[in-house]
Amino acid sequence: MVGTNGSIYVHVGMPKTGTSYLQSVYHNSAEQLSLEGLALAPPTRREAFWLSLAIRDGLHPERDPAAALHVLERFAEQVKDAEAERLLVSDELLGAASPVQIERLLEACRPREVHLVLTVRSLARLLPSTWQQRIQQGSEAPALDDFLDAVVDRQGRIGARWWDERGVQNVIERWSQYVPLDRVHVVTVPSGPSSEELLQRYSTVLGVNPARLSTGAPRENASLGYAEAELLRLVRDRIPRGLLNRHEYVPVGKRWLAQRHLAPLGGPPPRMPLRLRTWCEAEAQSTIDYVRHHSLEVVGDLEDLRPLPEDFHDGSSVSSDELVEVAVRALASIALERLDDQREERPTPRVEGGSLARWRQRGRRRFRTGRLKRKRP
Repeated sequence: MVGTNGSIYVHVGMPKTGTSYLQSVYHNSAEQLSLEGLALAPPTRREAFWLSLAIRDGLHPERDPAAALHVLERFAEQVKDAEAERLLVSDELLGAASPVQIERLLEACRPREVHLVLTVRSLARLLPSTWQQRIQQGSEAPALDDFLDAVVDRQGRIGARWWDERGVQNVIERWSQYVPLDRVHVVTVPSGPSSEELLQRYSTVLGVNPARLSTGAPRENASLGYAEAELLRLVRDRIPRGLLNRHEYVPVGKRWLAQRHLAPLGGPPPRMPLRLRTWCEAEAQSTIDYVRHHSLEVVGDLEDLRPLPEDFHDGSSVSSDELVEVAVRALASIALERLDDQREERPTPRVEGGSLARWRQRGRRRFRTGRLKRKRP
């Protein structure tokens, strides 16, 4: 045990670095973790989300449940009463906490020794993924090229805020005023699509054997393809500003339209335009130099932060034909869902050429494989 009260690992992001996957695996493995001396605080994902909102002044007394309003006090008690040698608190938006908010969280972590954990990823992959995620959340999001230019130029509200809240160096500088650098752990996201390797690296920091964790059907935050994200962006722009919040828009725009009907279409993901490759390489080198200069513990390979050739495209935007195709397939998915709802409400009728269920199944195969075609007149 570290000291007399144990340690607490605070995983503060970054967003879009496999955090949903890691959180899902760990919350599904509470019993296994307890055998290795690690406990989750708060014990559920919902409470962890509430805690992050409480720390960042994001709770609304009139709209959030009463249990959420006292989550910080419960967390402090959980930390004090926990018998586990090590605790873990994880939310990908905690990295954006201000100094006052950081102090609020660390006060609740007393008397444990605090460690900071950051999962970091190549900007060439992170930024396009961030763009589509902003659209799903209903946040301000211009077209992809405009968003990227704002971040690259570090100007305007979007650019300045992105670097303040998600820039690796800025987050470390802010948190290291309270957590010594020798207790800052940087976990690099593998450059290839390897969730298992990311889990291995993350578990190394926490002193956990990943082979004992429950990785079956973990929850991941599905990303949208470029055309699907652009379509949702255009829809989002038609929604009144007052409804673009986590209580009203997110259940419809993200969980229903994006995750249920657009993400399964599986379109090619948004990528960085080739014109920004030199910039991505320079930023990767800057982050690598910073981490090495401050002798931070790195689990993984800093070379994972460098962009790969396949991370870029020629800069072409989504065409009108592509938008129409995605819109038709999404509407077909919505129609099939409604037909399923009707089927539950009354007996399945027969239709010419076979059962309605058989026609539905054929329709799903067609819209998922992009074979829905408009009939010629």
